[in-house]
Amino acid sequence: MLNNKVAKILIRAKNDPVFFAEHFFKNVKMENYKLEDHQKLFLRDKNPYKILFCSRRSGKTLVMILDILHKAFFRPNQQIALIAPTLEQSKTFANVFNDMILRSEGLRSSFIVDNKLDKQLSNGTRIAFKTAGAASGKKEDSNLVGSGINTLYIDEAQSMDADAMATIMPVVTGQIGQAEIVLAGTPRARTGFFFENILNAKQISECYVNKGIPKRCPTDGKYSLHRFKVTDLDEDDKVIYSKAEYRLSIEELETIKSTIGVEKFRREYCLEFLDSISMPFYSDLIDLAFTAPLPQTFSSFQPACAGIDFGKKRNISSLTIATQTPQLTWEAKYYKRWHLGTKYTDILHYVNNVLPKAFPGLKCIAIDQTGVGNVLTEGVNHNSFYNVLDVIFSQPSKVSMVEGLVSSMENQFITFAPDKLLQKEMAQYSRETTENDRVIYTKGESDDCLDSAMLCNVAINDYIQNGQRRRNPLKMFSLGQNALGNKSYDNTKSRNRYTKKRKRR
Repeated sequence: MLNNKVAKILIRAKNDPVFFAEHFFKNVKMENYKLEDHQKLFLRDKNPYKILFCSRRSGKTLVMILDILHKAFFRPNQQIALIAPTLEQSKTFANVFNDMILRSEGLRSSFIVDNKLDKQLSNGTRIAFKTAGAASGKKEDSNLVGSGINTLYIDEAQSMDADAMATIMPVVTGQIGQAEIVLAGTPRARTGFFFENILNAKQISECYVNKGIPKRCPTDGKYSLHRFKVTDLDEDDKVIYSKAEYRLSIEELETIKSTIGVEKFRREYCLEFLDSISMPFYSDLIDLAFTAPLPQTFSSFQPACAGIDFGKKRNISSLTIATQTPQLTWEAKYYKRWHLGTKYTDILHYVNNVLPKAFPGLKCIAIDQTGVGNVLTEGVNHNSFYNVLDVIFSQPSKVSMVEGLVSSMENQFITFAPDKLLQKEMAQYSRETTENDRVIYTKGESDDCLDSAMLCNVAINDYIQNGQRRRNPLKMFSLGQNALGNKSYDNTKSRNRYTKKRKRR
């Protein structure tokens, strides 16, 4: 009799993911989950392609995890992956997932592989938490290449650039059985993969509209859009209501708005996309990000990453250095500028000789190769204890770098020490969508310091995603006479002498 009862419960749980969620999992208070209407609509939607377009604090992460777990337990031999823009975001998602499993004693024993970012159930289904790929922008560096995935979840999809999406989407094509994709995120620009699929959704579900019955759209899209907007603002930018009053009061929403700024609040809580012409580094974001303390000395033993923009005929050269905090965020508070007319050899001497001594924890440096070419960048020591990235600025790569820095600043993953020139360049920077739906960025008076800040962010993300490259102890760096006709820095004289002695022997 007990077996029949258990069997009926399992059958119902298999057929209804809401029943599964509310009876098999407990919240942090060890109480059964009571899902909200918009979460129930999403879980019961059987469309293979879905979009979670929800305000912050709407339970997006919870409902995605519940959806993953329902598919994992009741579909054997599946390959499920959750993709986030950065490794830290992927780890955060995995931590919430792991905590939910720990609170569910009846299901915990089903995991035969239980690594932090890689799971396998006894039914053969695997769950992996991954990143979109290398911050270098090279698709071949992605940890998704060669993967075979049946069900794919993309978190913070608005932060995924075109190159990342070009890497991600093929891994769910050509697989056995029906591929399923879930995109989740909040608004950013009126362009890109996430925006286009929202605009062309085949149907829209809103729990507070038409009793949640999906509204069919006159488009040829394939995604089912689930939209949940928690609030809105009046003409005076005051919070009008809260659709989650019991856990997110109007007073709390007002506090959030005053903390993150009106523009970001409109995007992340009111689900408003940015205009086609806008300021990516809006004033509230600049105020939020420029809070790092000024350094007492121009040196640090903390892990560090740097970005350098070599000035051309009319530009200064700019170096930005960020160090890692104990909270694993980054503070960009070291700036070095060289005025127009400074010899490149002097800049190279600083980068190769002075910088590594002042920052012995240097992990990665990204260099702008645009305009100056290999002639100059080859003068940088590429075989030192830190990694060197040669970056070419193009419109597609610049879009990725700008959006990446905006995302890091909004999440306070990177903060900056006050700097009038950098703040001015950010304030004058503009985003525009052309008639061909291409996004372009236009600088104000200059963008040299901003470019070095973006390169610094590229270096940080490359270090986080790929780690520090290990140096081959027998590979020596000695350019001798470099392409500029000058002696370059050689930090391996003692090693060279050691190697010569071995050869004589």
